[in-house]
Formats: sequence, C-alpha cells, structure tokens
Amino acid sequence: MSTEYLVVGCGLSGAVMARFIAEERHKKVLVVDKRDHIGGNCYDYIDENGIRINKYGVHLFHTNSERVWQYVNRFSSWTRWEHKVLGVIDGQYIPLPPNITTINMLCGQHLTNQQEADDWLSRNQLKHEHIDNGYQMATSRVGETLYPEELDASVLARIPVRNNFDDRYFSDKYQALPTDGYTKIFENILDHENITVRLSCDYFDIDPSTISNSTIIYSGPIDDFFTNVGYPKLEYRSVNFEIQRLKNTKFFQPCAHVNHPGPETPFTRIIEYKHLLNQDSPHTTIISETTCSDGDPYYPVPNKRNMELYEQYKTLAEKERNIHFVGRLASYKYFNMDQSILNSLKYCDSNFSI
Repeated sequence: MSTEYLVVGCGLSGAVMARFIAEERHKKVLVVDKRDHIGGNCYDYIDENGIRINKYGVHLFHTNSERVWQYVNRFSSWTRWEHKVLGVIDGQYIPLPPNITTINMLCGQHLTNQQEADDWLSRNQLKHEHIDNGYQMATSRVGETLYPEELDASVLARIPVRNNFDDRYFSDKYQALPTDGYTKIFENILDHENITVRLSCDYFDIDPSTISNSTIIYSGPIDDFFTNVGYPKLEYRSVNFEIQRLKNTKFFQPCAHVNHPGPETPFTRIIEYKHLLNQDSPHTTIISETTCSDGDPYYPVPNKRNMELYEQYKTLAEKERNIHFVGRLASYKYFNMDQSILNSLKYCDSNFSI
C-alpha cells in the first residue's frame, strides 16, 4: 500500500487531482474508493433496457469556464444538451425556472414580452427590509402570487427567474453531455501509467503504518475523518432512488426532468433518462427521487449549526500534516461539476505545481 500520493475518493475531485499529480508532477498515485466503481456520484451505466442512466441521480454538465471546458474535452467528446425542466403544479406542466409562460399559466396573465414581465414582477415582488429566510428570498423575487406554498422556498431561491420565454434550465455558454457517458471520462482521466486504482477499499481500513509517509488527498466527508475526536456529526441530505423499467413504452413524460413539488406525491422529481441525448430503445426507464436525511451524503446542509461545527472540523484539518482536504464533502460546500473540477485544478496550482 506504500505510495507517495494517496487519493481517497474516486469522484471528480479525486480523479482530477490524481491526474494532475501523475501528469504534471510525474509522481506515482494510488486512488482508493470504498465503492466498487470509479466516478463517484457521476457514475453511469447501460441498464437492461439499453438506456444509459446515472446511478446516483441525473448529472448535467454546464459551465462558463474556458479552462474547465478545455479540460473535459481532453477526456471525452461532448454533445450539446440544453436541459429543460417542467414542474407539475395544479395538474399542469409548467416551465422551470419560472419564465413568462410560467407566469401566464399559473397566474392567468397574457404577458408577451420582457417589459410586461418586468412590470408584473415589480408589482408582485414583496419588499423585505431584511432577507432572513428562504420564503423572504423567494417572494422578494417572484411574489406570493407566483410562489406556490408547496414549493420549498429554499429551492426557488436558488433558481433564476426569467423575464422572457427562455425555458432552458441553465444559461451557461457550454451545456453538454458526454457522448459516451461519464464513466468513460473517468476511465480516460485515470488512464495514466502513474495512476493505480483500488476499488472496494475503505481508507479507514488501511494500516496507517503503510501510508505514514504518503501525501494524502482526502475527498470524503470531513467529519468521518475526525470521528475519533468526538464532535457531533455534520448533517447531509441524501436521496432515495426508485427505478421503474417500463417495457414497450416510448416515453413516460414529456421531457427528461419533471419536478413534483406538491404534497400529493412522495417523491420530488422523476427523471426519464431515455430523453437524454435521445436514446434509442423500445422501452424506457424512469427513476423517482426522494430526498432524505440518511443514506450516502450528497448535499451539505449549510445552516448556522452546521457551519459553526464545520469550522471546528476545518481547524482540525488545518493542523494535519501532509493531508489535503478537497472536494464537496471535505469542504462541506456544494459544488456543481464544473466547480469541482475548477476547485481541484486551482488547488493543484497552489499546492502541487512545480
């Protein structure tokens, strides 16, 4: 197990940093992951219906970063994909993020242009002296008329509100899906003579004496690393997935991604992967997603308690010698895919460049 560099976690952060050290520093790197596959939460595969699906939820690549776009094109060809999302509200499929069509459908308006949309928003937005919660943030942007009570305010506060008919979920310059899937990208990133990968290998089961001289790059949950300290655990949101494979079904829903914010459904959204890149199959596969508080850690919960606790863990991390804490779970911070890549590249610039 002895190695100069040990990367813990084979997701985006770990893979990008492993490649940098192997390629730029010409050092031997061992990558370990407790899962039985590479790619972290980006991992995808072809299911029995012949449809490529993401095991851990849909991943949609978008970025305005030229550096990131050039980087990912080293390891994959990409197909332009402008993602669109619908939400089922009051029995209607409405566009998300909210745009003119959304306002017209939900609020009985007949807006036709940006000026009319701006005027309507101005009349309906609530003015708050201070923004202290998600509800205030949401209603300050769309008002109470457009803001459905069943739609969590923290969700609406994060997405844009458009004063036109643009129904794309993202507006980044580059929006695409990897032509051969995400797993292939990881295979290509890790395909280097200086990189060795060991799967089904839990870092915490490794004999510490065998890696005492290694530089460690840790991308797992920071509170797991310091379990023995006795601090409380950080909170994370996870997701439960229910897969349905529908035989001899052209499509189940009108687009790949449909949100279900209302209380009438136990799940939050349904993803129909066959829509993505217009995959060809006589069957279809749908996955219903439900957020939960247990299970694999996906998203940090950045409330006051957790952020104060994270600062305590961060203080411990800064005292560690030859251990670098990088990535979403180690930084207790939400990153999109392009942000994960850019964060890792910049970290390497600062810490591992010759």
